[in-house]
Amino acid sequence: MSLAEVKDYAEPSRPDRTPPQDITAEQCVLGSMLMSKDAIADVIEQVRGTDFYRPAHELIYDAVLDLYGRGEPADAITVADELTKRGAIGRIGGHPYLHDLLATVPVAANAGYYADIVREKAILRRLVDASVKIAQMGYSAEGDVDEIVDAAQAEVYQVTDRRASEDYKPLSALMEATLDEIEAIESHGGVMSGVPTGFAELDDLTNGLHGGQMIIVAARPAMGKALALDTELPTPTGWTTMGEVAVGDHLIDASGRATRVVAATEVMTGRPCFEVRFSDGTTVIADGEHQWRATSRAARRANGEHRLSHHFARDVIDRAVDAAVAASAEPERLVTLAEVVDEVGEEFRHVLHSVAKEVGVSERVLRPAAGEQRSYQWHAPAYSRQRLLLALCMRVSRPRASGQVIEHPAVVTTAEMAASVQLADGRSNWAVEQAEAVVGTEQDLALPPYALGVWLGDGHSASARFTSADPEVAALVIASGVGVTKQSGLNYGMVGAQARLRDLGVLGDKHIPGIYLRASLSQRRALLAGLLDTDGTVHSTGAIQFVVTNERLARDTYELVVSLGYRCGWTTRQVPGRNEAPSTEYVLNFTTDDPVFSLQRKKLAHSERRRPRSASLTRRYITEITPVDSVPVRCVEVDNPDHMYLATRAMIPTHNSTLGLDFARAASIKNGLCSAIFSLEMGQTEITMRLLSAEAEIPLNHIRKGQMTEEDWTRLSRKMGQVSEAPLFIDDSPNLTMMEIRAKARRLKQRHDLKLVIIDYMQLMTSGKKVESRQLEVSEFSRQIKLLAKELNIPVVAISQLNRGPEQRTDKKPMVADLRESGSLEQDADMIILLHREDYYDKESPRLGEADFMVAKHRNGPTRDIPVVFQGHYSRFRDMQH
Repeated sequence: MSLAEVKDYAEPSRPDRTPPQDITAEQCVLGSMLMSKDAIADVIEQVRGTDFYRPAHELIYDAVLDLYGRGEPADAITVADELTKRGAIGRIGGHPYLHDLLATVPVAANAGYYADIVREKAILRRLVDASVKIAQMGYSAEGDVDEIVDAAQAEVYQVTDRRASEDYKPLSALMEATLDEIEAIESHGGVMSGVPTGFAELDDLTNGLHGGQMIIVAARPAMGKALALDTELPTPTGWTTMGEVAVGDHLIDASGRATRVVAATEVMTGRPCFEVRFSDGTTVIADGEHQWRATSRAARRANGEHRLSHHFARDVIDRAVDAAVAASAEPERLVTLAEVVDEVGEEFRHVLHSVAKEVGVSERVLRPAAGEQRSYQWHAPAYSRQRLLLALCMRVSRPRASGQVIEHPAVVTTAEMAASVQLADGRSNWAVEQAEAVVGTEQDLALPPYALGVWLGDGHSASARFTSADPEVAALVIASGVGVTKQSGLNYGMVGAQARLRDLGVLGDKHIPGIYLRASLSQRRALLAGLLDTDGTVHSTGAIQFVVTNERLARDTYELVVSLGYRCGWTTRQVPGRNEAPSTEYVLNFTTDDPVFSLQRKKLAHSERRRPRSASLTRRYITEITPVDSVPVRCVEVDNPDHMYLATRAMIPTHNSTLGLDFARAASIKNGLCSAIFSLEMGQTEITMRLLSAEAEIPLNHIRKGQMTEEDWTRLSRKMGQVSEAPLFIDDSPNLTMMEIRAKARRLKQRHDLKLVIIDYMQLMTSGKKVESRQLEVSEFSRQIKLLAKELNIPVVAISQLNRGPEQRTDKKPMVADLRESGSLEQDADMIILLHREDYYDKESPRLGEADFMVAKHRNGPTRDIPVVFQGHYSRFRDMQH
């Protein structure tokens, strides 16, 4: 962690032009190595000879390493002898200098920390050199701007060496987490990972994939995973339905923010459908393959539901951060512990003692001290202020029990959940987390939201007045910005509000205008407070109830409560009306420990009765999943990293469609060739699960449901080592740009001899810039992918989507012209493979379980349709002869 990651800070006004170096640290490193063999082992993992600023130190370091490598002792005498043999003893300052090195070492056990300082200074020197080269590139402006940027990135990567962040991870690093999830969670979700390579006929036809080739693999999106067309979807401005939403529209994601629709399927019919009922009464119709971010009771119990908290208050942590930022301006300054305590506060005294041991004493300095009898000077331990405060900042920012916090982002299908809706004791098994509050935007509202809430709750439908037995309500309305006049009885008039209520369209028809329901959080909270101060009560259990007889107002209030991130229940009851016929009361119930009232007496009642926040209050439980007659369904894909969007009036988070075609499995696992998957769809663990399912021939639903047999575990153990050792890297970073993919691919090529890149998939990529059209943006992606393949001399497989052309043909077969969003894909590609499954469209097809790889374009050979076996339960395709 660097200071730049803690907080931005300004550069010193007059930078020092001396190359970055720390001679004392270099001396301590060499002295420690001369003292201890263990110190040598610690240092050689971090420092190379070229990292030393003084050439004499590099000579000594090389001599120590030679002796250590030969298994001989490395101390002042033996190193002096070795340097004498090399004729270099005079160049380093003779025998006395080696003994001086020993004298400079405070603690040899801190050699690793001294080595960190030396390496950091070396990196800074290389950064200075690289900055000069990059500046020269910029001023000369020779070549394409993107090429200059790429060359500059390459220079920086060489500078940072192992310090560059790696978002990709090898399978060996992912295996433990994947196994933990398989063992701990009974059911996981996700979809098939797609098309592997290693097909005999395809290899015969193409002679393999070659360097410089751009291969497009395309299919229709979302073979399932859909919701009924009348499913309502919240948007940043109101509502739409699954049948109406289109690519480019915006929905709301699970974090309450706008998310763009990047793909939408055609209307699908004839699919198995289910009605999913939740504990709050919400129902939704989804097909069997629709995905949900849900957890089972076993998964929640196994994961412990730890919540993050910190040892210090936020403002106290910020004080440490500010001090660390300030210390960056004086990197050489030494301080004592007492001086640092005075700077950051007594709260950190005990932590600083522990941190100081990690940082190590730099030297001892004279400091005044006052005793009971007299004052005196003493040699106090001094530490690098910059290193000490940075270490303190990292320590106090660490959450409590951070090592115990386990995420379980299970994604399961409707059909998978239907198999285990309830436990043996009748309790609901599956739960979906409540979405966060919709962020909204600050609106210029005709009437202050609190005043509108009061009028909607206890106002007269035809005039701007309200009734209240509590004068505090009138005072709160005045405080919100609306004048109030006292009228007869318990009535109050709202000055100047009649025309504004008429403009809002609520006179004679009480409801919450749409602009208020998508206003900012603070505005919506004020509106809710007005409604609850008039028509809200606090139940003895601490639950909040809102009761009205106006159904439209009740539904609007339900939407308001849900949009603030609360799980809301809805019930009705019959009560005596003004005439003989009974009236219907609509009762909303929700629980929160947030301060939702403004009226003091209700605020006090709520604070006394409210339940403490618990995980169960943030979940909706699935109480029933019932098969229903098939209805037309559809699905969309959104561009947020969680692949989540909200559906139904209850704003339930649901997972979007995913598509993954894995050509890397055969390259890396079967043939040991390094490959990389840049996945904008699935997470790293999801992809690893599919690889294990395909390789070990374990049905994917056995893994996700926790129903693995002894035979399954045996198969898994046999394949574990082979899969784990495969040189396959997976990067699931959200919103990847082509520039980032090229930079990461270049780094993998340099370090691991990258042989294959898969991008899954084109339609989820963004340039991060404003473009005239999506077609032009995809065309630029296509060009850059081709350049990447040629630059690194590797094949690049780009997954793409087809438009609805195949659905309009009798045989449903795709064509090259069906590639979505850009004709450039067809022009730039060396090979285009279209996927077609006849049994997807015709359930009675004689080719059940088969698929075709339609090689529709082949720049270096003929085209052909290649039949393969589709094994969806193993998430793979196989050669027909197998």
